[in-house]
Amino acid sequence: MATIIKLKRSETASTVPTTSNLAVGEVAVNTADRKIYMRDSSNAIVEIANAAGSNSFTTISVSGQSDIVADQQSDTLTLEGTGLTTVTTNAGSDTVTIGTSSGFSFVLRDGTSKTLDPSTSGTTLQTAVENLYVPFTTRSGASKTTLVLA
Repeated sequence: MATIIKLKRSETASTVPTTSNLAVGEVAVNTADRKIYMRDSSNAIVEIANAAGSNSFTTISVSGQSDIVADQQSDTLTLEGTGLTTVTTNAGSDTVTIGTSSGFSFVLRDGTSKTLDPSTSGTTLQTAVENLYVPFTTRSGASKTTLVLA
């Protein structure tokens, strides 16, 4: 005849045992969350198993911005470069690099094309702006070919 052993348990989601619920070394199960807990020798309740898995990240915060919160195990954090910002990844080293573009093209007044590399000191943004050819239309509809930045 088989012997049935029942651990302390809860069927209520997100319920975690407290130190008053468990003795040191005692184990408890939350069947709703599919998690197993125990009280360790330092009197802390620790999660020792999680069949449901866990989120890859919980919260990503940037000052002055809305938080990005993982609410599912399958959530994916996507980084996107815009403007002069680039995002590159290296799967081998698990590295994400965020930086400036290695160069962008512009046209000089004489019609020749140049590439500005903002990461080098030899070509400056001031040089690019001084020589930039930007055709545009004013509010009145007049075509202009010179933009003066002061």
